[in-house]
Amino acid sequence: MDAAGEDETVDHADERAQLHFLAALVDELMKALLATGAMSRSQLQDIEIAVSARTGSAPRAW
Repeated sequence: MDAAGEDETVDHADERAQLHFLAALVDELMKALLATGAMSRSQLQDIEIAVSARTGSAPRAW
């Protein structure tokens, strides 16, 4: 693999790590919103459904 290919691989790994971090952060924020009563399970499920529709993934259950 040449240097350009290695840079691309590192960039993808960095982007993937950032996405995993952001996903975990959002998950913790949503859990905190539920725990404090700021949002209901139904409201969080609505968010989950909307996000899954945009990303093409299956929604998780809240």
